[in-house]
Amino acid sequence: MFACIQNPGIAPVEGFTLLGVSTTRDCGVAGVIGQFGSGNKHAINVLLRAGLKVFVYCGRTRLEFYTRDDEINDGLIRKAVKRVMCKMGGTSSKTIDLGWVLDFGAIDWTDLGMAMREFVSNAIDRTVREEGGEFLPALKAGRLSVTIASDDKMKAKDGYTRVYVELNESVQRYVGELPRRFLHFSDDPAQVKKSFLPKANRNLNGKKTAVIYREGVYVREIEDYEEESIYDYNFKSGELQIDESRNSSDWAIRAAIAKLYRTASSVELAPLFQALTGPKPCFEDHLDPDYIISTWDKPKTEQSVAWQTAWEAVAGDAVLCDNATTIVEFVERKGYKALPVRSHQMVEAAKRFGVKTDVMVLTSNEQKGREKLPPSEAASAAVNEVWGWLEKYGLTNGKKKPGVGCFRDVMNGGSQTLGFCDDVGVYFADDHCSGRNKMLLQTVLEEVTHWCTKSCDGSRDLQDFAFRMVVEILA
Repeated sequence: MFACIQNPGIAPVEGFTLLGVSTTRDCGVAGVIGQFGSGNKHAINVLLRAGLKVFVYCGRTRLEFYTRDDEINDGLIRKAVKRVMCKMGGTSSKTIDLGWVLDFGAIDWTDLGMAMREFVSNAIDRTVREEGGEFLPALKAGRLSVTIASDDKMKAKDGYTRVYVELNESVQRYVGELPRRFLHFSDDPAQVKKSFLPKANRNLNGKKTAVIYREGVYVREIEDYEEESIYDYNFKSGELQIDESRNSSDWAIRAAIAKLYRTASSVELAPLFQALTGPKPCFEDHLDPDYIISTWDKPKTEQSVAWQTAWEAVAGDAVLCDNATTIVEFVERKGYKALPVRSHQMVEAAKRFGVKTDVMVLTSNEQKGREKLPPSEAASAAVNEVWGWLEKYGLTNGKKKPGVGCFRDVMNGGSQTLGFCDDVGVYFADDHCSGRNKMLLQTVLEEVTHWCTKSCDGSRDLQDFAFRMVVEILA
């Protein structure tokens, strides 16, 4: 018994016998899969290494592949090798030495499924090229097909290419999995042209992680993360980097998925927000915002509208925010409904697309988790004392004395801020304001200097003010 892979059009013999030949690369037809010019040759070697027979009919020309024992002598050792040969029949009686040995590709091409993938992919590509960029009419009419044939049914067909692969358990299982491995053969072949695929039991490993396709062809399933994904993903040829054995890494896939969300529609984005605000972690929690949109990129208007529309459809007028308790409390204290999400990465991306997030309703200090408090006696006294120094030496820059307050830093993340300045006044950490001490006076001097100069740490203006103050005092 054999698996028979058939497509309309007659493939050139060189497509199976001459390394590097690819008639689909740069063919000018959108949606084709092949590009390297090595897949058919690797597929033949995979099958021969497994001890399986493989026959190809290019129209009426028959190709039978086998190996011939040979020996290589490099001057130090003699090594036995198996040359890969092709015996032709039908329209020719030539025998071709293909110029490679059976070990070609043995390190990376290890799975019979890889061989089947190449033959089916090439059949789809030729069909698309033969039939004006479409494959579905040929599939429905049986011109494009993958079937099981008995030995006595193995024969050529005018105007067609047929690849026959000897059947074993692995090959038969692959044929049975064809609707999962190729979107072209699924219940909804139109998905070949879609990027976001609603989950539909495509996983082969029994999990619910993201299944990844390229031009409708199964690449792999996400392995580094166990969480269920919102979608399976299908990439165009230029959107996902693969190596010559058609593999890609989890890292490259995560980056490519994140980029898809940059141009996603509001309909495609809504399930993402729905999942991120739910209780159950998902794979998409791990997407990097800098791949969705970098901090230095400005989104296009339609992209921002899509993100904002999707969030409003899911959350109404709620504010998207990090799930830090303090941020949620600050948002709600200001009279807004807070809807936290697990993924800090997605909060960052949403901000860049103009989604209503905590940055729109909280001050910069509230975003840092700083709760303003009334001033302590020690803080007020320290500001009065320092302000007196500056007035004495004419260093207030014409400014009025700032308002004074304390604050509690409830989200210090292991760091500690002793003071800050805003347009209203100067504020000091409440746990350092219990009495007069040098650290408090130093902090007050720094923040009052910010108030007078309106300059930031490390600025030239701040340096000039400090030096001028020293000179005024010491001169």
